[in-house]
Amino acid sequence: MINHYLRRLRGAGLLACLMTALHAVAATAAPPLAYWPLDEGDGKLATEAVSGRRDAVDYVFNRARFKPDSAPLWRPAGSCIRNGCLLFDGYSTNIAAPGLSSAQLAQGFTLSAWVAPHAFEWGDGGHYSAFLSQFDSEAKQGFSFGVYRFGTWGIKLGFGSAIVDVRIKERKLPRDAWSHVAASYDPAKRLVALFLNGERLLNVAAPVDGEFSMPALPLTIGRYSQAEQIGGVFKLNTFLGLMDEVRVGAGPSDAAAVSAIMAADLGDRHGVVPTLSPSDLRIASSIFDGDPHRPQYHLMPDAGWMNEPHAPFYYGGQYHLFFQKNPFGPFWHQIHWGHWVSPDMVRWRELPIALAPEDDGLATDGIWSGSATYAADGTPVLFFTAGNDAAKPNQRTGMATPHELRDPDLVRWDKYATPVTLQKEGQGRFGEFRDPFVFRDGTRSHWFQLVGSSLPGRSGTALVYESSDLRNWTPRGPLFSIDGKRFPGFEATWELPVLLPVGKGPDGRERHVFLNDLHGQAYYWIGVFDAATARFTPDIEAPRVFDLGQGHFSGPSGFVDPKTGRSIVFSIAQGERKLQDEYDAGWAHNGGLPIVLTLGTDGELRLAPIGELTTLRGQQLLDLRDVSVDQAAAALSAIHGRALEMELVLAPSPLAGKRGLGVRAAPAHAELTELYVDTARNRLEIDRTRSASGRDGGVQGGAFALAEEPLHMRLFLDGSMIEAYVNERNSLTSRVYPTRRDADGLALLAQAGDRVVSLKVWTMGMTEKRN
Repeated sequence: MINHYLRRLRGAGLLACLMTALHAVAATAAPPLAYWPLDEGDGKLATEAVSGRRDAVDYVFNRARFKPDSAPLWRPAGSCIRNGCLLFDGYSTNIAAPGLSSAQLAQGFTLSAWVAPHAFEWGDGGHYSAFLSQFDSEAKQGFSFGVYRFGTWGIKLGFGSAIVDVRIKERKLPRDAWSHVAASYDPAKRLVALFLNGERLLNVAAPVDGEFSMPALPLTIGRYSQAEQIGGVFKLNTFLGLMDEVRVGAGPSDAAAVSAIMAADLGDRHGVVPTLSPSDLRIASSIFDGDPHRPQYHLMPDAGWMNEPHAPFYYGGQYHLFFQKNPFGPFWHQIHWGHWVSPDMVRWRELPIALAPEDDGLATDGIWSGSATYAADGTPVLFFTAGNDAAKPNQRTGMATPHELRDPDLVRWDKYATPVTLQKEGQGRFGEFRDPFVFRDGTRSHWFQLVGSSLPGRSGTALVYESSDLRNWTPRGPLFSIDGKRFPGFEATWELPVLLPVGKGPDGRERHVFLNDLHGQAYYWIGVFDAATARFTPDIEAPRVFDLGQGHFSGPSGFVDPKTGRSIVFSIAQGERKLQDEYDAGWAHNGGLPIVLTLGTDGELRLAPIGELTTLRGQQLLDLRDVSVDQAAAALSAIHGRALEMELVLAPSPLAGKRGLGVRAAPAHAELTELYVDTARNRLEIDRTRSASGRDGGVQGGAFALAEEPLHMRLFLDGSMIEAYVNERNSLTSRVYPTRRDADGLALLAQAGDRVVSLKVWTMGMTEKRN
């Protein structure tokens, strides 16, 4: 039916077409009760065109807490069906209107809208992510019309004694593309109908007993009426994507009426539905301008929530990196794989979602962490944890390959239809099986896969599998384990295993570093990996903390850069914020700086940010050499900034005390964060007791002996991020959230008589590089 009207629109005059469409509607449906064109383009109100009423558009930045206010995410006519439209952000955007009455809908109704979902929720509570909702589940009244898991969609109706759920499962809604959806109820015939793009797909009988009625609740656009919640802060069952031309008709409709409405909507476009680009559905990073806590040059998504960056590889002149992404907002849930590309590992560009949960029996409940490798022909291959709650265990290893190798960004990925690795009884603690790390041994034609698990009665471990084709894997046993009784807490699953070469040890044998994540903290061992036995022998059994920031540096991933041979590690820098803070900010977490790992002549680990980061340096604000502490402190106190790199070298001194740098300093040090080496206590620490007014962030750190060497500290300041590297032997990652806008000064920590060998400060540029 829709094709009939579109052909007429193309072949006839516009006025005649519109009149034909309007007559068709009038012949089969009553006039509209409510109509939201969503054409505003700006502001915090949406016009209901029938009454002329202006309804509030709820949006997190209507009354922004950490940045200047900004309007909801209106989109211009070029992206929309008719004039403008509105992008719903998946967690905060919805429109609340006065509720409809039972009397208004006594002769039936038709709900319709143009929708372009960007992603699909998990379906918490069995509820729709609603297009339109006025529903009371307890009273069994009203309707909820929306989209469900994997793009299935439909409507729930309450008849007092029963709830009818009419759902389309075969003709799913596509992501990132416009569809016209409509639902109709005819009380005289007691029929519920659903229409997709003008075609009636279902016509279902309502129960013979009970009467449809409306509850005394608001009518909501973009959110289910009684949404499930996380922590009392985030409301789920909220639509993510574009919506346009939302209508409530005063009677039932047939396919001709729905098709005519569509034709009228597309009249100015001569019947052509616009094709959407990624930017139409992306929340731009510029939305967050003015937030003093949001990092500017650290790796992070344009918006929303992220966790571990993982699966780095280099292909076709670009670095690729993926990450755990919730597209619905800054909170953990419904995990997808986000995707970045970069020419240099410092300037990143976010691409569309690479992997999403699908109704495929493989990864229906989450695409969790994994890694990347290369097939024998050099094609990149992704491995991921396939979350499927219907399977036992619910964690398996899945694989994906590029859909089109000629695409320089490798935007689309095809999942291998079945799991490539399944845990069997006796292979680690059953049900603990995640985060595959796949690498090819340089001396063999086979690949190894490490999967995080644990050994009952022993400790956590990484289970080893071996393959000659990446699809069929043979178990080789645990990589290694430790005595869990000697190291309490390490009996838990070792998540995110990573094994990377770092050079030859003092005995001349090749060494690897093994990293994992335990309780949100990264640990490591240095040792020898024997490819023949698939075993790792640590030089020291005791685990060592990788970063002294106590929980901020976590989720390690890594690879050997094929361009340079460097072993490079990526991480997640946890935000340490309350749920309400993350809701109000609109973003949560970011990546740490990429780190190069090597082995020192003493057999100990050396770590340093990749050299490419120097290309982000902008203006050099300070360059002092061989000056006194007083001279350096005075010069440093005149500098202000929130996105800086600092490099301090102090000559060795016999005097014990604290030496380092102060950042995010307010006047008179009313707020101040200090990062230092305390040679009296042999500690590397960050003191956040004065970082924010009224909030004690405490002191974090760990053991660090400076001995008689110079202190060489590189400190990266980026909004709330503080990342320091000391003598390339230890790092400390932390977060601070000053409450004062003038907390952007610097300070020097040193002892009387100390000599500043050098002190340099640079502004740092943005990582984002848009096409």
